[in-house]
Order: sequence, then C-alpha cells, then structure tokens
Amino acid sequence: MKIVIDTLGGDNSPSAMVKGAISAQKESDFDIALVGRRADIEEVLSTLEYDSGRVEIVDAEDEIDCNEPPVEAIKKKPNSSIVKAVKMLKEDEEAKALVSSGSTGAVLTAAVLLTKRIAGVNRPALSPILPTMKGNGAMLLDCGANVDCKPINLVQFAVMGSVYMREVLKVENPRVALLSNGVEDNKGCALTKEAFALLKEEKSINFVGNMEAREILSGDYDVIVTDGFAGNIALKTIEGTAKCITKTLKDVIKDSKSAMFGSLFMKKAFRNLKDFLDYNKRGGAVFLGMQQVLVKAHGAANEESFKNAVLQAYGASKLDISDKIKEGLEQLGGENR
Repeated sequence: MKIVIDTLGGDNSPSAMVKGAISAQKESDFDIALVGRRADIEEVLSTLEYDSGRVEIVDAEDEIDCNEPPVEAIKKKPNSSIVKAVKMLKEDEEAKALVSSGSTGAVLTAAVLLTKRIAGVNRPALSPILPTMKGNGAMLLDCGANVDCKPINLVQFAVMGSVYMREVLKVENPRVALLSNGVEDNKGCALTKEAFALLKEEKSINFVGNMEAREILSGDYDVIVTDGFAGNIALKTIEGTAKCITKTLKDVIKDSKSAMFGSLFMKKAFRNLKDFLDYNKRGGAVFLGMQQVLVKAHGAANEESFKNAVLQAYGASKLDISDKIKEGLEQLGGENR
C-alpha cells in the first residue's frame, strides 16, 4: 500500500508534512510518495532517519493557494502538488490514500474532477471527527464541500458517516442526528424537513431525530448530518469558541496573583483541557464518497497533527472503507438511491 502526501499548501509545509509522514510510516506498514518541490523535500529528509526504499519523491513546483479559484487553478497549474498527487492516487494501483493540508477547495475539486466517486454517491462529504464530552468522538458531515444540498444528499451522508464510525472507530450502531434549530420533528427549513422524513424511514441507519448545535460535542450522537453551509459555520464556531476559552482562561489567570498560584495545582486539568481542544491530537477530515481515501488535514497542521492524519488515512484504507460505504449505499431504499 502507498499513501500519497501533498507536501505543499499548509502553513508549516513542507517540514510538517514530510516529518509527519515519515513518523507515521515508522508506526505502520506502507510506502509513501512525497509530492512537492524536490529540493525542499530532500532538505527535510536529510535531517531524518528513514527507509529510502519506501519513500518516493514526485517533483511538483507549483502550489495552489487558498485565494485561487479551485477549478481555474487546477486547469492553469497541472504541475501543482495537488493535481499531481490526485492524479497519482488515480493512476498508481498501489496508491490507496492521499493526505493534504493544502487549499480545501482545490483538494476537493481536484478529487471530484480527476478521480472517481463511489457508485451511487451524488455528493462526497467532508467529514471531520470532533471531540466530545464523553470521549467517543462525533462525525460532522458535511462541513463545507457542498453548500447547497438536496434531501437525498443528507441521507447518503448519514449512511457514509454510519459506515465510517462503525468500521473505523468501532462504534456499534452509530446514532445519527440531523442538525436543526430544534429537536421537535417539525423543526427546520424545507431541506431539513424533507431530509428528516427520508431519514426516519431509512432502516439501514440508526436515526435518532433532530438535534441542536449546542449538543454537537455532547457525545450523545455519533453522526451529525447537515449541509455544507451550516456544517462549516458550526465547525468554525466550535474552533473559534475553543480559541476564545483558552485565551480568556490564560488572561484571567495572568491578571490575578491568587489565580496564578492556584493554577499551579490545576496543571493536569489545564493540560487535559488543552488536549481536548487541540486539533493536533486528532487526524483530519475524511472526504467520504470517493473510491480512494482522501484526508484533508488542517491547514495549520504541525508534525503531530499531520502524522495522525496519515495514520487515519492508512487505517481507513486498510479496512477498505470505500467498499464498505458502497455496500452501505446499496442497502438504501429504492426511492432514496
């Protein structure tokens, strides 16, 4: 098995990408292909111990940044790391997964345009695993790949998320909830009301009803389904809240001598809180619905975060998650296909 690594585009590229990939490789059994500027990749590799026979370098000088229109950039920059990495994922039979910290729009657009979706998938979904108060984690999908959705898209998101949580994270009978503005069955906009009716009738998933955004991190749900517009807002709100909490806590402690003294006895608790809120402790967001595994790591991913994203990609590929998602979608009721 080979995992393709896009080494450009992230805030800490290519160092974090190369080091993270090599670190992940030492813990598992797979080859890696590092796609990016050869000289920069070799410079980072020169500081590491690794098996050169299991590492391939694919030279790609161009980089697509977040400010470029994805479709236009992909056409104008065929030698960009993103385009070359996605093409390698499609054409190299040994390549089973791709990990990138680059432009989300470019990565997802390249995947849709240059590779293949799982048969029956209308819209692939970007699906991060969020921390929860009960420690089990919850998948939010979609969180930005599809701003405009149809009810059938949300049903497919529910199936794909359920399969992933069951097969990869070993959650038995994942609880699926629909993000809405109230828990009552009749709450929501036209999209969520129609989706609710379809989800309620779908026997292949454990649909538990509507949920409100304040319960996303509660741990009471395993798969949270929504359109990419609402999902992205929810995700960014959670990230912003986490930053606000940590900064406010630090400021309050610094402003009080007694609080600073008391904080000495709270080091372990603060460390646990930091770990809970730190995205670097987890992997990336899986782009569910593609024939191969694609993981979008955080744009600001450090070595640890990228390593976890690579291990996440490896684990999903090893379990043939795309084939299992295909099987799950085949169980959908005829009207929902």
